[in-house]
Amino acid sequence: MTLRGRLVVAAAYLLTAVVLALEIPLALNVENRATAEFRSAVFGRAALLAARVSDLVPADARAGGVHPRLRRIVTEAARGDDERILVTDAGGRVVADSRGQARVGALYATAARPEFQAALGGTVDFRRRHSETLGEELLLVTTPVVDRERVVGSVRVSASTAAVSASVRERWLSLALIGIAVIAAGLALAWVLATSLAQPVRALADAADRLARGDLGARATAGGPKEVASVATSFNRMAAALSGTLESQRDFVANASHQLRTPLTGLKLRLEALRGEGGTVAEQAGKAEAELDRLSKLVDDLLELARASASEATGKQVDLAAAAQDAVERWRRPAEREGQRLELAAGRAALVWASETDVAHVLDNLIENALRYCPRGTTVSVEVRNGGRDAILAVADDGPGIAPEERERVFERFYRGSAARQAGPGTGLGLAIVAELVRRWGGDVRLLDGKGTRIEAAFPRAPSDSLRTASRS
Repeated sequence: MTLRGRLVVAAAYLLTAVVLALEIPLALNVENRATAEFRSAVFGRAALLAARVSDLVPADARAGGVHPRLRRIVTEAARGDDERILVTDAGGRVVADSRGQARVGALYATAARPEFQAALGGTVDFRRRHSETLGEELLLVTTPVVDRERVVGSVRVSASTAAVSASVRERWLSLALIGIAVIAAGLALAWVLATSLAQPVRALADAADRLARGDLGARATAGGPKEVASVATSFNRMAAALSGTLESQRDFVANASHQLRTPLTGLKLRLEALRGEGGTVAEQAGKAEAELDRLSKLVDDLLELARASASEATGKQVDLAAAAQDAVERWRRPAEREGQRLELAAGRAALVWASETDVAHVLDNLIENALRYCPRGTTVSVEVRNGGRDAILAVADDGPGIAPEERERVFERFYRGSAARQAGPGTGLGLAIVAELVRRWGGDVRLLDGKGTRIEAAFPRAPSDSLRTASRS
């Protein structure tokens, strides 16, 4: 996960925790307040009704003679279908029912309805009960009816809690929307802040990547927070020191190699003259000349390696298939002289971003290695194929291959395996040069497992930003 992503996720966790910590107690308080207000409202209506009908409740509902005014008051006091009012006498028998469902004189003060017994005992009773008939939760408020300090009956108001629950849910939804809006606003601000912090870090990472690819002029912009700017400044100092050291090393290798050419040429001419005289001296001169040729090859490889490691590179679209065909034509006769067969397996064009010279050097080194270290009768094949974002160049042979314990070191400079040592003198720089040239263009080279030896070089189809910049410069 990127730095910006980590910062935004951390902000999301923090904002969510804060919003939940604030809104959960607030939501519970909203529910408690709504329930308390509802209870108070129902209790107020029940108490007011009890006061109004205190002188109208008969002593015994079974005796009949319920005042018509009592029935009218009870019916009018009920608020629609969501509320039901029951009035009983002192014995707990129904006097009036706002819905007319209970029969006058029916005993309601039973164990199944303990609220009437509590009210007739002089206590206001609050309770909740689920109505099987209505299929909803009811709030029951039962108050005593007092006339001249004597309990003469009870009033029970049954009110549905559906409206209160719906109101609470609406308030909860409002709180949730507010919380989501706060989190969204906080995340937007965190994204802006994280972007402002991540940009200089990303720029520093890009500069480090360009430096790692060989762009010694890569520098980071010292911007952003003070800490990041300090790191960028330190990186620039390090890059300047490193580029100076590497430039000095490359200049030394290049100059030393160039300076060696003249005395080597003169020494070769003298050895050729001695070899022409014949005898023991000529034999030793021939051996010395062979070592001199090896030294000359080493000088050439060092020059090539110094050039491959240089940051300056001008790239363009190169067709690997065409380059492979040219290389096969160059090496076909040397292969035939050694009794080996060189084949080409290249189909349609495979365009990559590289240098024609570098691709040619890669092919020459790989083909020369295959021909040099394989016996007579060996087949060496050069293959080109398209592989997604990369184009693959492969050189394979059916020779003895490379020992497993040596496979990891074949791309090291000056390393020569057992097969190379048996094949004769060499510099041990061929595959190292191949690796440098391929990686110079953002590609990769690898040795694959299997029969014989197969080396694949993957070149990117499109140049990276750093390569474009280097090419323009």
